[in-house]
Amino acid sequence: MPLDRDNRPVPKPELFAYNRAQVLKRMQAAKAEGAILMFGFPEPGRPLTDYDPKFRQESYFWYMTGVNEPECACYIDIKSGHSVLFYPLVPEDMVIWAGEQPTLEQIRVNYGFDEILLNTEIANYVDKQKPAALHTAVESLVHGDFKVVSDLLLDAIGEQRQIKSEGEIELMRYSAGINNEAYRRVLRTLKPNQYEYEVESELQHEYCGYYCMYPPFQCTVCSGPLCAILHYHKKTRKIMDGDLVLIDAGGEYEMYCADNTRTFPANGKYNDDQKLIYTAVLEAQKAVISAAKPGVHWKDMAILSARVMAENLVKAGLLVGTVDEIMQNEVMTVFYPHGLGHGMGLDVHEVLGWPKGVEHPRTAHIAPLRMGRVLEPGIVCTVEPGCYFIPSLFNKAFEDPNKAKHINKEVCLRMQKTVGGVRIEDDILITKDGCENLSAQIPKEIDEIEALMAAAK
Repeated sequence: MPLDRDNRPVPKPELFAYNRAQVLKRMQAAKAEGAILMFGFPEPGRPLTDYDPKFRQESYFWYMTGVNEPECACYIDIKSGHSVLFYPLVPEDMVIWAGEQPTLEQIRVNYGFDEILLNTEIANYVDKQKPAALHTAVESLVHGDFKVVSDLLLDAIGEQRQIKSEGEIELMRYSAGINNEAYRRVLRTLKPNQYEYEVESELQHEYCGYYCMYPPFQCTVCSGPLCAILHYHKKTRKIMDGDLVLIDAGGEYEMYCADNTRTFPANGKYNDDQKLIYTAVLEAQKAVISAAKPGVHWKDMAILSARVMAENLVKAGLLVGTVDEIMQNEVMTVFYPHGLGHGMGLDVHEVLGWPKGVEHPRTAHIAPLRMGRVLEPGIVCTVEPGCYFIPSLFNKAFEDPNKAKHINKEVCLRMQKTVGGVRIEDDILITKDGCENLSAQIPKEIDEIEALMAAAK
């Protein structure tokens, strides 16, 4: 059933008031004194032209304010919580170009601030407050004789952004629902002899149709042997009959991202090699989704995904030996060279994936992790194992006797041509006793994918 455009969720001032209150609690617990002073992005532009690009607010500032207008700032007293929004003067003739503009008081109410002033008054206001310290995100933007600190604020916001509120979760569910519509559109339209960029255009149709105004990241659409390029962005190859098509895409709805990957057969049918590798990746992903819950460390989930994939690659005839031997000799890094997943929210790679002070081991399957946390309720992250046939990696492995003895070279070289690469990615929300797969609606079972593609012919 299509998403309800008439009743789509929108962020409310209460969401950002809650964010500010939670960040202040963290700042107060850290014994921070003074005030928070944050700056939004300036008016965007393109040098030497009058081009007017679409504006997208800086994520830290948006999280604290909900203001998606340029040239703004905010000041929040840490002790009292009194909040001031600084807003640019709107020229009188703006009504001609952009319609009637709200008054400053209307803007204050809309965004839930205690006070509003013009942004030309920032310096005078801050001077009069005489804060013991100014906590800001970018120290170079603060001028004057103040003690300027950034780490406490960035840590407080970063940690708070890990745990999504109910309002944020509602937006992320809707964003995931949009991606479901986008991927199902691709399943209806994908066929050999299309160009990769045509596939992206089908995705973008759904994103624009559901008010995803900004791309959260560059969409990947790759086919055939190019599926072994993890983030391939050219999208200029013609898709051939028998190719796999790997799509890593997502929209950004009201600043909140979706990020999913699916690997579809261009002609609607997976060949035998493709089924073997696809199943290995899918089983690894399912194992993590089943095991993810509060108290589990993400590092252990990464190792679990590699072990389950290795077990299935032995069954597929690609690898030889026991899973313990394969893991000990780091063979899986040849075919699975990236991390298991990452936190997400306002940014597709959510900030502070590794908590401050936590050591990031440089061992196999842990070194590439973008997130190294014990899972907690409210965390949203991706689960995206993959298996790829990358010549530079497997050729190097063939020269390493500890790895080469575990790889069936003939099968590997064949699958480079018949498979290329497979990745499957879902977005999960950690709940009190497990996890919710936000993107579970997007087809990923072989039978379902083939049936949907057959029905579209």
